[in-house]
Amino acid sequence: MSLEELSIGNELKDSFKATSKWISNGNNWLTDIEEFYRERAAIEKDYAFKLNELCKKHFDKKAKQSSHLSVGDEPQVTPGSLECASLVLWTDVLTQTEKIANEKVSFSKEINAKVADNIVSLKNKSIRIAKQIEAINEYLVLEKQKVEDEVNKAKKNYDTLCQSTENAREKVEKSASEKYQRKLEEKTVEMNVGKNDYLIKINIANRLKDKYYYQDVPEILDYFQEANENRVGLLNKLVKNALIIERNLNDRIKEKLHQIDSTIDQNNPKLDTAMYIKHNVTEWKEPGDFYFIPSSIWHDDESLVVKEPELTTLKRRLAVCSNEYSKVEQACLDSKQKLEEATVDRKKDEETLTLKYDAKLMTGLSVLQTFMKHDTNRVRTEVEIETIQNFAGSKDLTYVPERKVLKSKFGFLKGKKKDDADDAQSVHTVKSSSSHHTFHSGLFNLRGSKAQSSGSGGTVGRALYAYEANGDDEISMSPGDEFNILEEDDGSGWTSILLQGASGLVPSSYVEIIQSSPAQSIPTPIAEQDTGNGKKTGPSVAPKRGAKRVQYVEALYDYEAEGDDELSIRAGDRMVLIQDDTDGSGWTEGELNGERGMFPTSYVKKV
Repeated sequence: MSLEELSIGNELKDSFKATSKWISNGNNWLTDIEEFYRERAAIEKDYAFKLNELCKKHFDKKAKQSSHLSVGDEPQVTPGSLECASLVLWTDVLTQTEKIANEKVSFSKEINAKVADNIVSLKNKSIRIAKQIEAINEYLVLEKQKVEDEVNKAKKNYDTLCQSTENAREKVEKSASEKYQRKLEEKTVEMNVGKNDYLIKINIANRLKDKYYYQDVPEILDYFQEANENRVGLLNKLVKNALIIERNLNDRIKEKLHQIDSTIDQNNPKLDTAMYIKHNVTEWKEPGDFYFIPSSIWHDDESLVVKEPELTTLKRRLAVCSNEYSKVEQACLDSKQKLEEATVDRKKDEETLTLKYDAKLMTGLSVLQTFMKHDTNRVRTEVEIETIQNFAGSKDLTYVPERKVLKSKFGFLKGKKKDDADDAQSVHTVKSSSSHHTFHSGLFNLRGSKAQSSGSGGTVGRALYAYEANGDDEISMSPGDEFNILEEDDGSGWTSILLQGASGLVPSSYVEIIQSSPAQSIPTPIAEQDTGNGKKTGPSVAPKRGAKRVQYVEALYDYEAEGDDELSIRAGDRMVLIQDDTDGSGWTEGELNGERGMFPTSYVKKV
């Protein structure tokens, strides 16, 4: 494996604490290097002071002896200000020595300002980045512990329900009354629901455990690696800068300084990584999966209970997850896209590393944390859907919500039959897969995808006119600038773009799309204005800011209205959202072709 391919995240498993300590050691070591240059600067300043004092002393001596040395003790004609050639030479020696002393003072100041101060800045930024990474790890550990606690809690609840069911069964054996029999049936249903919840939480915990060890921890370890290699690279630059300052001060030690230069050039930031990996490789064994532990009281297997009435609970749960899945999946895709764009943006600066490197790295870490949160929610939802679908087999999983009686737009009350087949809420089908996943590959896997460009397949636009930003959320552009379109005009008259690593809003009429999906479009620019000097300007008045966005929903399935307060829709129809399903009734109100009405929430998705 080449040095460029080395990855702490790939090579070392479950090694966050050790790597964090290693990073901390490297950051703290910068203090020793700073002290060296501070003391060196103090020595040079003290040397310059003594050198100036020496020159002053010998200038005074020379002034007293000038005449005697030039013309003798009893000259016939006084020389005035003239000195002999030897004294001129000596004067030049003393003058140049004073200049050398002044250069030493400048050298001392430059070492402090350009090397030592920057080392302090590098250390502070490196520590701040390390703290941000540690904060992300703390979040991941807490989430992991939270999931494990949920499993334990579900297990305790299941055991309690099993005990309660067993108590009911014992009462039935003692007295076969109808009352005790009904009580046993109720307790059995509650126990089965508790069991289902326990099994689902086990599957979620196992999937998130895999995600933690194969994706999340390796990812933040690689950010540790990037921060450390940036620190080493910048330290190389600072040490080299000190040597350049010293070369300018004294060319006589150039040969020795070139030898140090050669050593610095050989200090590839990857060498530290290689040595660290070599001395930290250990035999690592993945922690075991969670598995179903039957109650010691109520013996059972690890299958979900998919008979009624437990099946209805699963249907309701599946319907909720199905509605949520597309949202969290899109959120993952969006944040992953931004993460890849941020990574590509940082890669552009690898050859021109500066002390401002921390801004983009901090941005990448912020986006990474957002992605991890969305991805955790996606995995939770996906596993829950898969688990229910896998165990349900060929059973009908459509869920019919109980329709609340709603006030009709036409002034009368309208209800729906609970068992109306046409009102059944369908679910989004997530491709079934094994309940045990690893994160070596996949759409949402970050490992090995950092160097890929994020620009392909997206919407690209071009500036038609120059625009100067008038607010913090806007961005300036020049005619001909090309950029990625992050969010198209939603009716407010503004478009969100990504230009040269910065994002912001610009008037939609100032831009045109030059690469997009077939369904994508933006308003046609208005007529160009000629300023008289050959330059064309955009519209003189930007669109009004703060306009309320219109929210749309898109139909996933056909639905036939069965009342005057309902609306018939067809798969693919796009409706204006009038009233969201905020009360959990399972119904949403929208407008299509000028007509308003209600339709099942699970039949549509927000766009």
